[in-house]
Amino acid sequence: MVKMRKTKIIATLGPSSWNSDIIRKLVKAGTDAFRINFSHGDELVWKRILENIASSASTEFIPLIGDLQGPVIRTGDVEPFEVKKGDKVTFKLSEQSGGEKVIPLNEPAVFSSIEENDVLLIESGRLAFRVEKIEDNTIHTIALIDGIVQSRKTFAIKGKDVPLPSLTSRDIEAVKFAVKNGFDYIALSFVRTEKDVEKLRQLLSEMGSPETKIIAKIETRSAVNHLKGILEEADAVLVARGDLAIYYDLEEVPEIQYRIIKQARAAGKPSIVATQLLDSMVEAPVPTRSEVVDIFIAIKEGADALLLTSETAAGKYPVESVSWLARIAEKAEKQEAEKVEPTISNLYYAVAKAAVSISNLLSASIIAYSKGGNTARRLSSFRPKNPLYVFSSNKRTVRQVRLFWGVTPIYTTIEKKDPYLFSRLIEEARTKGLLSYGDIAVITVGVREGATDLIRVERITQQ
Repeated sequence: MVKMRKTKIIATLGPSSWNSDIIRKLVKAGTDAFRINFSHGDELVWKRILENIASSASTEFIPLIGDLQGPVIRTGDVEPFEVKKGDKVTFKLSEQSGGEKVIPLNEPAVFSSIEENDVLLIESGRLAFRVEKIEDNTIHTIALIDGIVQSRKTFAIKGKDVPLPSLTSRDIEAVKFAVKNGFDYIALSFVRTEKDVEKLRQLLSEMGSPETKIIAKIETRSAVNHLKGILEEADAVLVARGDLAIYYDLEEVPEIQYRIIKQARAAGKPSIVATQLLDSMVEAPVPTRSEVVDIFIAIKEGADALLLTSETAAGKYPVESVSWLARIAEKAEKQEAEKVEPTISNLYYAVAKAAVSISNLLSASIIAYSKGGNTARRLSSFRPKNPLYVFSSNKRTVRQVRLFWGVTPIYTTIEKKDPYLFSRLIEEARTKGLLSYGDIAVITVGVREGATDLIRVERITQQ
């Protein structure tokens, strides 16, 4: 029985990796999905990336994730200036700086949210300022860190959510682009409650693409507090550790990561861990020891997928980053992750659990047929020890389930209504080299749409 890596790898495409040759190498190194960050570039750039993906070999069934920018607050235009710890710095409601050591902010909601003693962060904490006094649309602060103030940098209030719309006009245009170009997943940034996910779901339905899956990025205090509801509405969650560190102290982030992964597994939804997994590899060809340990822990906690951002988008070693991530994952998977199973009690999860239990008991591969992906997700959530092959005649489903832990997706022309579905699935699996004569296979399908309600166990014999 072939041993395959089960934790999935997502690579962000950017200037370091968006040419066809590097894309091919990323796939060969172990990339399972590509992310395009809609915070950068425009439709012309995104279209060029898609063309390069399409022209690369073996990418037809690689899922595409479009990551929305969300309501990001940025500072206005300034002439760069240096600040030292203890310097007095003023924030003003404006698009451009109007004096010495003045930082412009053109977002009124920020000023109504700020209180004395709040800590204001630029670039996720590369610069920090404590609020001393507030006068109308002017905030008087004291610098807490040495640094350089520059134009158009991200801004946040430590520990606070600013009341802004979950979908900006730029996001809506990006969603239109994603739908038009067949993206498989949309990652929704700065989710606060399940209502934000519902709004995107409604927008996708209005655009004629209800089958596009939604990844809710957990990166705000509100999202952590509303995680249960978000997990019910979203198709997957992403642990955005960088932005979580804006709302929580750094030492709290590991526990929050653990909690998100554990709750996602209990809800039967995939979880993705992101931010600085291999940050040193932006400049260096090998990871640090602490990065290897960090990745190992995320896998042991039960993450379905790991997301590389700047490592592959802008780093010097994009292919090596994927190779190292795959190498670490394969080693970590030799030890079982913490056992956390879905707490959902219904027929479909019961059948999926039974199929995995039989597979584990008999050391048998699982052959599943999934029209829309639900069967694949349920089976994956019980973490089978043996290969899980998911067949589908729906190409989008083949791409989407590739993101699920342990799933090997296979496109087939066999239809679910085929009266010889079981025997044809077994024969196709055998001809593809997935099964051999004498093997035992657990075959499971959903007779009804979206269901997992039928199991068959069979030894592969010559006819």
